[in-house]
Amino acid sequence: MYGASGGRAKTERKSGAKEEAGPGAAGGAGTRVELLVFGYACKLFRDDERALAQEQGQHLIPWMGDHKILIDRYDGRGHLHDLSEYDAEHSTWNRDYQLSEEEARVEALCDEERYLALHTDLLEEEARQEEEYKRLSEALAEDGSYSAVGFTYGSDYYDPSEPTEEEEPSRQRG
Repeated sequence: MYGASGGRAKTERKSGAKEEAGPGAAGGAGTRVELLVFGYACKLFRDDERALAQEQGQHLIPWMGDHKILIDRYDGRGHLHDLSEYDAEHSTWNRDYQLSEEEARVEALCDEERYLALHTDLLEEEARQEEEYKRLSEALAEDGSYSAVGFTYGSDYYDPSEPTEEEEPSRQRG
């Protein structure tokens, strides 16, 4: 691979080791990743007046004659001259459409779900639902098929330093 300078470009493997890559080193290996980076030389000229004009927004033009809305001359909104056909009050496809009772009910449910977070603490609601689910599970388990096993904190706990029941008879024999 040759860069803009005409020399050889360095490629790096994933391990970070650098390797020379010649013109035929396109590399079909799956473990090798090549990256070609090149650039072009350019000269920079300092123009303080133009930079100040750019910063002050003197390059912007008013959109549709409104001096409150300024856009760049290359902005795509400059091609929109008449937006009246997109206004809601001028659209004709649903001007006379009335929602049925079922549609109004579904729309109200959708609005309730849409704006639920505005008037409800969702984390608190989730905790309440989880607690309710646990209570329902316990109520269903009262028939004896699925019930929680109680845990006792007595002295009958496993101590790895003590011999188990299987090891005690072997010690008594010896």
